Amino acid sequence: MASAPHNWLCGSIREAEPAQVTAAIRKAGELVNCLEIRLDYLDPKSLSSEVLCGWVAESRVPLIFTFRKRENGGEFSGSTNLQLELWDRMADARPAFVDLEIETVEAGLHGDLSRLRRPSTQIIVSYHNFQETPENLEGIYRRLVSVQPDVVKLAAQAHRFSDNKRMLDVIAKARAEGRPIIALTMGETGLCTRILGPRLGALLTYGSLEEGKETAPGQISVHELEALYGLSAVDRDTRIYGVLGNPVGHSLSPHIHNPAFRLKGLNCRYLPLLVRELDDFGPYLRDFEGLSVTIPHKSGILRFVDERDWTVQHTGAANTVVRKAGGMVAYNTDLDGIREALAEPLAKGIESVVMLGCGGAARAAACVLRESGCKVTVLARDPSKAGRFADEFGFRSDLQQNAPRHRADLLVNATPVGMAPHSDATPIPQENLRYSYVFDMVYNPLETRLLREARPHSTVISGLDMFIGQAARQFELWTGVEAPRDLMRRIVVQRLTSQAEPRQVGTSEPFPS
Repeated sequence: MASAPHNWLCGSIREAEPAQVTAAIRKAGELVNCLEIRLDYLDPKSLSSEVLCGWVAESRVPLIFTFRKRENGGEFSGSTNLQLELWDRMADARPAFVDLEIETVEAGLHGDLSRLRRPSTQIIVSYHNFQETPENLEGIYRRLVSVQPDVVKLAAQAHRFSDNKRMLDVIAKARAEGRPIIALTMGETGLCTRILGPRLGALLTYGSLEEGKETAPGQISVHELEALYGLSAVDRDTRIYGVLGNPVGHSLSPHIHNPAFRLKGLNCRYLPLLVRELDDFGPYLRDFEGLSVTIPHKSGILRFVDERDWTVQHTGAANTVVRKAGGMVAYNTDLDGIREALAEPLAKGIESVVMLGCGGAARAAACVLRESGCKVTVLARDPSKAGRFADEFGFRSDLQQNAPRHRADLLVNATPVGMAPHSDATPIPQENLRYSYVFDMVYNPLETRLLREARPHSTVISGLDMFIGQAARQFELWTGVEAPRDLMRRIVVQRLTSQAEPRQVGTSEPFPS
């Protein structure tokens, strides 16, 4: 049996009318190496041999015919006999593959695939679990292998990062045995397996041909798989990075680091890694070349690294992990971002600063302001927290409601007030904005209400400057190559301005990585 090439990008078609399927086949063009037609989304009466053979003739890439029962995650609710009849018809049309779930193979065919064997068609036998990733994955793999398919397929819902690791281990086992396999975990937690699976030898990855027409939880579009993650060029030498956090679904970081890697000619990929339990992820930290770390893991990640840079020692948190010869090293590049954002006022020798907030963002700013010798007053709603924070850095403190009493050269907003979707909020009333410089760490929206109202009287500094600065420093720590700052900035501005009310990772701090 001749096996198909690895790193196939398979577009999934889930249309309700045969004419729509034909249109989708034609539209797919050069986007994919393979197409899966989900026949269970169509009326079985419309699936004549003529229609099926017409699609095979129409397609310029290999076709997979899939006819999935509802209990296995499909749309077909008819009898097993009708399903078998349609499987015969599918096989007679001679697509490159037919996909059969193991349950029907065992119940309807008694584990004997000879009825469906055709010289030019390979049989995929699949297992799907939309509730969990079972502990006995290897046993399920052996169950699939026992019916002697051409390709085995496993898809299961991931809830923990370790679910992904166990699925990838099955791929490695199949590769070692020379057995073609399709294997992935579903859901947002499992997204990384859709890119890492082919790297380890999985036959293909599925993607929707357009958003809103996904065929499984966590599936993304073929355009995103190729344009953002460069799936077709991923190989065993590809170095893997990612953003670690919860949530990560709307992170801008993959959209700036992947194009930056590509521009610099680096065989690297950057993935979103949804991790709810850090203890579950910790054992696999060393599988990555480097990470961005965002909420809520900026402090917890320190339990798993081998070394802490001084930036981490001073802030108590890390937003960056780098693989080095001696192990995994943690950094906080938010300090670099703040220095870049405040380069002009610091160069001009500002002396007095009012800073709003005393959380993680404020702590990074406090380190930069203290090393510059500025006199800082910390304002917060909780006087005890503000007092402890100020004492630690040798600053003064007061209640945020007393902001009008404090005049300074620079105002720093280190709170999330004004972040989308609450863009109408501002931490300081317009009539109290009498500062030479106003720096808002919030970068979404690009111009917050605070900056808009301060602009007539002050030089304003956007949180975008800080975000690009910290991301660029991450890139340089990982690669030793100068970061393409202009490209990074252009991408962020484009993505944030392309939406009326853009979203970013989380809403609990102003500058998630």
